[in-house]
Amino acid sequence: MSIIHDSGANLLRLINEILDLSKVEAGKMELVREPLRVADFARRMERNFRHMADEKGLAFTIDVAPDAPPVIVTDDGKLEQITNNLLGNAFKFTASGSVTVAFTACADLAGGGLAIEVTDSGIGIPPHKLDAIFEAFEQVDASTRRQYGGTGLGLAISRRLAMLLGGDVTVRSTEGAGSTFRLILPVAADAEGQAAAREASAPKPRTAVPAAPPIAGTPERPAYTARTQPFLADDRSLIASGDKVVLIVEDDAAFCRSLMGIVRRKGYRVVAAGDGETGLAFARTYNPTGILLDVMLPGMDGWQVIEALKKDPATRHIPVHFVSALEEAPRAREAGAVGFLTKPVSQADLNGAMERLMHFAADRRRQVLVVDDDPTARFSVRKLVASASIEIHEAESAEDALAFLGQHEVDCIVLDLGLPGMSGFQFVEELAARGSIVPVVIYSARDLTPEESLRLRAYTDSIVIKGARSPERLLDEVSLFLHSVRHAPDAIPAEPDGDLAGRRLLLVDDDMRNIFALSKVLRGKGINVILASDGTKALAQLADHPDTEIVLMDIMMPVMDGYEAMGEIRKNPAFAKLPIIALTAKAMTGDREKCIAAGASDYLSKPIDVPKLLSMIRVWLARS
Repeated sequence: MSIIHDSGANLLRLINEILDLSKVEAGKMELVREPLRVADFARRMERNFRHMADEKGLAFTIDVAPDAPPVIVTDDGKLEQITNNLLGNAFKFTASGSVTVAFTACADLAGGGLAIEVTDSGIGIPPHKLDAIFEAFEQVDASTRRQYGGTGLGLAISRRLAMLLGGDVTVRSTEGAGSTFRLILPVAADAEGQAAAREASAPKPRTAVPAAPPIAGTPERPAYTARTQPFLADDRSLIASGDKVVLIVEDDAAFCRSLMGIVRRKGYRVVAAGDGETGLAFARTYNPTGILLDVMLPGMDGWQVIEALKKDPATRHIPVHFVSALEEAPRAREAGAVGFLTKPVSQADLNGAMERLMHFAADRRRQVLVVDDDPTARFSVRKLVASASIEIHEAESAEDALAFLGQHEVDCIVLDLGLPGMSGFQFVEELAARGSIVPVVIYSARDLTPEESLRLRAYTDSIVIKGARSPERLLDEVSLFLHSVRHAPDAIPAEPDGDLAGRRLLLVDDDMRNIFALSKVLRGKGINVILASDGTKALAQLADHPDTEIVLMDIMMPVMDGYEAMGEIRKNPAFAKLPIIALTAKAMTGDREKCIAAGASDYLSKPIDVPKLLSMIRVWLARS
């Protein structure tokens, strides 16, 4: 399930392409260059795309040539974004035949380089379009009802990212016979990076990659398993009933010893794990009070560890604080972490991380701060959210809220944007500047412009527009945040999403990656999912399955787009009140109104926030 989630999340993230393009063109795209093992990257590529090849019946091979550099120093995330675009296009435009990937040495760059060639046997590209496809919003067929969909941004972003990494993307193609896209990258951007690459290429005493299907040209590795011997001398044999235990998951022995010293000086027992699998096993065995977790771990990485922890009713209540060399605090917040520190860190930073862990581990009522200048609105939120386990605090301005937060810890903030003095936008920016990771739910009556939405989504994805359906949505959003870090194990049912089990949903999307990712998530909640790849097929599915209870409808599709499909559905009296949630990658002014006018019941922009989608599904199923 973690492979499915990782693959779907990585591919869905590509939909947010306009923001990436603007960052690159404005020179605001930041790079994190680190040594990357080519064989590991190839194995990950195989894992992420094998299901697409199997679904389309295509041959899919990856070959790592003996002369390919074993390690390059680059930005792993940006490289993966480029290759995801190239491979996604290869599978999209290939109906039969094969897709191949070749990793070879590249002599075109000073100091040596790596070439990655993605070759398909698809439709090919006309000669006069070979240059144009790398321009923004350009496609081989740009008509509205193009057969293959897409935004025309993927290749433009890929080439710009490649250049940012010191390389380039080129293409050669024969119309009707297929295409080859060639990505070249330097081994390292500078002498220091080249030295790091050489050091990382040296043999390591242990393997760090889970078993995966073998890739031509690379040696097979054994599965990575949890350690049976202690990583470092810790306190596991000294733990007595009533002791508070902190689990540290960190593969850097020296840094782990430093963390262990701080934990012991605070009076807690400490258990140490040097890899993700062992850390997860220890979390289940020792039920720690809190967990300090690194991201870049051998085997299962930190993101996979926290995902597994939050899925398990026995461990999801345990607060997790990241301490990592990567700067990914927003992703940590979305994953359910209570904090994130970027290495190198000071003693004061580590002490603060420990205090935050203990704050969330304490057995106490959850604290929610409502920031709204309208006393009636504050009273409504209090009445909606307050319970025996939740205490509500109020502030009528951003300044009052900041003063309160300077003296008190809270678990969630409900924020109106239209405040006197400092606005809601300035408030969340000030929170971020202070290093706060407190979840914020925007609860506002105003419709946001795309620019305002992007500005807020740098800090939160939970935005609820006040209206007839908003109280249920607000309650879901706040509950999700409090639930992610606060519920004790016995408060969580074995099937927390059991209210969705057995419900019947039609998912309409032409992108197989979206269908794969979303259908797996929805089926994991017990929902019976019916699939359709365009509007025409959606109408046929509804005719065959008239008991369908809700529809998720993509907009930009071939044959019949989402607007027309919703209109056709509404013409049938039997489906006049069928809930339809429109899903679209577009975020332009008027899109929401256009979807509602076409027949949608509600609207959600991509990339899909799964908890928010589940919240919307619950609301509409309850009302239907």
